Amino acid sequence: MRVRELPNWPPLPGGAYESGWRFPMAGETVVDELIPLWDRTVTFCGLYQGHLHSFHYQAASEKIALQVQTLVGENLGKTVV
Repeated sequence: MRVRELPNWPPLPGGAYESGWRFPMAGETVVDELIPLWDRTVTFCGLYQGHLHSFHYQAASEKIALQVQTLVGENLGKTVV
């Protein structure tokens, strides 16, 4: 499976923010935390310019969600692409 080929990948960043903050583009956020899988949603957090952002990916199936969750977990400390 190539994650880059999944629909809506990479997920858009979310979370609380202040005016003036710039949201990261793909490849700019370093993943530092993986949240346990919930339903078909893969959630992970990452830092960009010193600010924490969360990412939520809704997979088409539980099988794909588990594969994406595993892949993200194996790549902590790397950028989201």
